[in-house]
Amino acid sequence: MNAVFSIHYDGPIVTAHKVSVRVMAKSYEHMQRAIDRAYLDQKYGQVWKHARLRHEDYGATDFIAEYPREGGIILDGVREGAAAIIDRIDAAISKPFQTALEQGVENHQSMLAELPERKATAHAHKHQLVTYQNMLDHPDPKVVRAYSDRSIVKEIDQITAMIRSKDVAGSHLGLRLVGSHAYPTYEFDAGRARRFHEAVSKRQLGEPVLIRGKIRSLDQGNKFAGMKAKILNLDSSREVTLFLATEEDFMKLHPYHPAQQVLLFACPVIEFGAYDPKGGDMYFVDIAE
Repeated sequence: MNAVFSIHYDGPIVTAHKVSVRVMAKSYEHMQRAIDRAYLDQKYGQVWKHARLRHEDYGATDFIAEYPREGGIILDGVREGAAAIIDRIDAAISKPFQTALEQGVENHQSMLAELPERKATAHAHKHQLVTYQNMLDHPDPKVVRAYSDRSIVKEIDQITAMIRSKDVAGSHLGLRLVGSHAYPTYEFDAGRARRFHEAVSKRQLGEPVLIRGKIRSLDQGNKFAGMKAKILNLDSSREVTLFLATEEDFMKLHPYHPAQQVLLFACPVIEFGAYDPKGGDMYFVDIAE
C-alpha cells in the first residue's frame, strides 16, 4: 500500500489548475522536510535541533511526486512502505489542528512579562535550582516528544502559510495523509491557518536553571532584532543564543566577555511545549556568581 502526502489548493491561489513556481517549490520543500523529520524521529526516537539525514537515509524518505491533478490543484507525494512516516506526521498535526478547529489560542504572557517572576525564583532558590547538566542527563520524555512534534508541525505551518496572505484571500488548503490507513483530511482556510500558526509558535519561558557558559559574542541589536549573546554552553558543548531583555542585562554580561566561564541563571525558551536541551535558545535572567 502506498503512503500518501497530498496537498490540495483551491481558490484564488490557483489559476486554471496551476499555482506559481514559488507555491509549488515551497509545497514540495516543506513536504519533504516534514517527511525527513518524521523519519528521524522514527529511527532515533527523537529529533534535535539541526538533525540531518545521512546519505543512507535518503532511500527511505524519497517520495515520488505524482503529476499534479486538477480540482484546484492537487500535489501528491507517494511511497510504498512508508506508512510509519505518515502516521508520525499525522500524530504531530492532530492536536494543534484540533486547537485551530475548535477555538482561538489562549492569550498568554510575553516572555518579557514572565521574566520578573523567573528572576525572583532564581534568586530565592539559587541553591536548589536544577543545573543544565542535570537537565541534559535526565530529559523530560514529554519535552522530547514535543520537540519532535514541533520539528514536524513547523513544516506544515510553512505550507499553510501560503493561504494566510491577503493577496490570496478566500483560498483553501486540504492536507490528506494516508499511512497505515487513510486519515481525515485536514481542511484549512486563512483563519484556521492563522490559529494553527499561533498554536505551534507559542513561546514562553521555562523554569530557570544554572548554566555554565563562555561568551562568544554580544550583540546590541537594532530596530529589527533585540539584544542577544552567543554563548558556548559548557554543559552541552553547543553554541546557543542567549536573549537579553534590557541594556542593563547587556552591561552585566560585558565584563565576562573574556572569561573562560561564567555562571548564569537562564530560562529555556519553550516553543509549542518543547525545548531542545542540546542546542535550544535561552533567555538571560542574571549572573549567578
